[in-house]
Amino acid sequence: MRLDTARRRILIPAVVVLALAVPVSTAEAASFVAGLRAPGHHPTAGKAWTIKVTARTRSGRPLRATAYYQFLYGGQVVSTQYPSPHAPPRHSPYPFKGSFKDPIVWPARAVGYRLVFRVVIHAKGRGTKKLSYSVRVRR
Repeated sequence: MRLDTARRRILIPAVVVLALAVPVSTAEAASFVAGLRAPGHHPTAGKAWTIKVTARTRSGRPLRATAYYQFLYGGQVVSTQYPSPHAPPRHSPYPFKGSFKDPIVWPARAVGYRLVFRVVIHAKGRGTKKLSYSVRVRR
């Protein structure tokens, strides 16, 4: 019985140390909720496809964040673009609080390809989330 108690005294601190040494995954590190709404997986080339992006705290309050878009083909990023809902084209991530809507116009050269539209949202001090949405542009 005494040997069992001695083993527990050694084993419990060792387990605690190991648990603390395991790194937190990036999904757990991002302490906010992000969302992407789109009108469907088949946008029409040349017409506005309006999306809505949201960033909120876990309790539901609007959060200050920045966002940019990545377009993937075959798992590889082929283009990076920056949202610009109310101004001329940007060359840096778009800052917003809570949410924004952005009409995206897909080019005719994207027709027929299986693409992934990704929104990357970064909230300072809270991490980064990547929201992916598969699309196939039609005529």
